[in-house]
Amino acid sequence: MPSERQRQLHREHKNLARRQQARQAQARETQRQQAAAEARRAFAHRRHRHMTAFSIWALAVVMAVTHFFEHAGTLRIMSPGLEDLFIGWPMAAVLGIVGAVAYGR
Repeated sequence: MPSERQRQLHREHKNLARRQQARQAQARETQRQQAAAEARRAFAHRRHRHMTAFSIWALAVVMAVTHFFEHAGTLRIMSPGLEDLFIGWPMAAVLGIVGAVAYGR
């Protein structure tokens, strides 16, 4: 038959084990919540980056269409030399590349 001291040690050991299990469960829950929060932040960052890239690509398309109408003669904004530089295909291509870089980052 176990002595009173042995029974007390056994109860203390069981209580300690319960407290450790509770702490471990709380730690797992905290880690799960942190992982979920990180996933939400990553998704929001990725969505923001994609919207920025799509906006830049839209601007590139607008510049290309504007340049097409400039050459067609239906739209006149500035002199032909400046329009080729600022509204031309090269600027549209640069914006397209910048959009691709922003999308891929």
